[in-house]
Amino acid sequence: MDKKKVLVVVLMLSLALSACNFPLAFDDPEKIENAVAETVAAYEVEEEVVVPTLALLPTSTPMPLLTAEPAATEDSETTEEPEPTKVLCNSAQFIYETVPDNTKYAPGTAFDKGWTLRNVGYCTWSAEYKLAFESGDKMNGPDAKAIGVEVKPNGEVEIVLSLTAPSTVGTYRGYWVLQTADGADIGPMWVQIVVE
Repeated sequence: MDKKKVLVVVLMLSLALSACNFPLAFDDPEKIENAVAETVAAYEVEEEVVVPTLALLPTSTPMPLLTAEPAATEDSETTEEPEPTKVLCNSAQFIYETVPDNTKYAPGTAFDKGWTLRNVGYCTWSAEYKLAFESGDKMNGPDAKAIGVEVKPNGEVEIVLSLTAPSTVGTYRGYWVLQTADGADIGPMWVQIVVE
């Protein structure tokens, strides 16, 4: 309730009581004015005390902080600086291949399968790096084939194997792996064909 309304109510009450000849505790109009003023002052003090008390009441959940960034949710992780991506000495990225998976061949058909790879490591690949057979269907491919050229970081090379489709109808897959000159694996590749 605002102060003016309280004062009006108190004055109207005082007038009503005095009009009815109700005995008042104060005979003097000055005392009545002082009593009204003290009542209004007490209301103002009460108002000042109540507001801060309400603001300081404990709550079960803390008040959110206002930030310029969106607040984290239970599903999100804390925001941290991402760790820099570690660049390996020997690392390859697949760029392109000939003979996509499930290409169809007649039994015994010769074909060339090629992979274009990018050197995304920081070491230069020597000409002795190779593609070595790992597992699956060899399709008359070699045990290993050297890449035959030097490939600097961010350079590309195409490695092609001459293969032959098996003589029996079916789906065939063979795995090869790019290796360093001393035989450390860099990354796998495969060829998958359908013989009809």
